[in-house]
Amino acid sequence: MRGVSAVPWSLFASTTRHAVRWLSLHTGVPALAVAAVLLLLAYHVLRKSARFTLELALVGALLLAATRAGWLRW
Repeated sequence: MRGVSAVPWSLFASTTRHAVRWLSLHTGVPALAVAAVLLLLAYHVLRKSARFTLELALVGALLLAATRAGWLRW
């Protein structure tokens, strides 16, 4: 029996496959090259967003600690 989370992943996979095929047909670049470029771009975007999320959490924790210590008043 499939879980509930199997449906969105299959939809994402089919949408991604369709996008790679469409880009390959309309640019003349092989599908493997298109998929490699998309994978590389996704890696860079995820790495940048993870770094930003970590910095945001660190700043939030520092503001919370400064507020609890009485250094900041809102």
